[in-house]
Amino acid sequence: MGEAVLEVAGLSKRFSRDLRSAAHYALRDIVDEILRPAAFAGLRPREFWALEDVSFALERGEALCVAGHNGAGKSTLLKLLYGLIKPDRGEIRIRGRTEALIELGAGFNPNLTGRENVDLAGAIDGRNARDTGRLVDAVVEFAELAAFIDAPVLTYSSGMRARLAFALAISLEPDLLLVDEVLAVGDPHFQRKCVNFMRSHLDKGGSLLFVSHNAHQVQAVCDRGILLDAGRLVFAGTAVETVSRMLAQRPGETAPADDRPDANSPIVIEGLSITPEGVSEVRTGEAIRVILRYNATQAVDVYWGFSIMTRDQWTCVTGGSDLDRTRLEPGRGELSCMVRELPLLPGLYVVRAAINEASSLMLLASCGWKGPGLTLEVSATPDLLTNAQVQQGQLVKLDIDWNAA
Repeated sequence: MGEAVLEVAGLSKRFSRDLRSAAHYALRDIVDEILRPAAFAGLRPREFWALEDVSFALERGEALCVAGHNGAGKSTLLKLLYGLIKPDRGEIRIRGRTEALIELGAGFNPNLTGRENVDLAGAIDGRNARDTGRLVDAVVEFAELAAFIDAPVLTYSSGMRARLAFALAISLEPDLLLVDEVLAVGDPHFQRKCVNFMRSHLDKGGSLLFVSHNAHQVQAVCDRGILLDAGRLVFAGTAVETVSRMLAQRPGETAPADDRPDANSPIVIEGLSITPEGVSEVRTGEAIRVILRYNATQAVDVYWGFSIMTRDQWTCVTGGSDLDRTRLEPGRGELSCMVRELPLLPGLYVVRAAINEASSLMLLASCGWKGPGLTLEVSATPDLLTNAQVQQGQLVKLDIDWNAA
């Protein structure tokens, strides 16, 4: 084990849901901190935990990604680590110098030029005129802003401000670099440049805490990851595993429904289910069994089939129909089939099913066309390719021979 440059233990931060109660509680907290510094009453009315009981450590030369959907608590965590806000509970220990890119343009005076902002940062850092001049040269070279460095920052585009902010932060040579989503506004060339720098920063013994929804960047830079959900740390593992957990969509409710188009239909669909074969969950490339449970009031010859839709039910990904006549006798029964290698990539899907009369092809009963269909969650072992495919919106996994002549 190396030396920890960052240690976080039981970190918690609460916020109020409205401005009035926030102002009231802020005043009370100031008074309590002076008069009763040890007092802590937990959540008060209209408050919620933006971050609750989060603990982790980051060693020198290591990169940690912080993943999670919007509102998970990522930005709150970074602001706490950089000292912009105070925690309500818990401890933060940082060994060494920290620089952060948290909010685009934060810390810059928009009325000053880029050069003047860098000069000011050098002075605050305690550098003399010669060292500050070298700092300006390094920032200009990395940010590629020579033509604009003497223009007011308020005239910069969002991408130019991101370039200036990143170049300044790294040129101050921190032990720990905190990076939020600000790189998302940069052009691809500059993003690649930043990723390559972060890798070299790690090689030199620097540490990095990286927040990004860009799976490629996170997996290219980070060794480990943590996943936040509603302010709590819900997973810790490798960066690849963490990104896979982030990309996985939460399952909705499974609620097969009877979609009979006609009250006189001889068949009612009572349930639709998909079960994995030989494994504990539905997984990419594994076998599944589709089971349709019905109740028939009379004998009838039918065709049946199913469709797998995207979550928004706008696109049919795949499906199948059995065009061999099946005789259904009165009473309850099941129709089933097996998909031997499920081609779906990880994600959330909706399954529809239908039974048609064989002679007329008219719909007798359906599930998922007028009412809710079957929610299907597909998982897979995390790897670089699968994460990239899911992030790109791909839905099926092809069996490709890349060496075929």
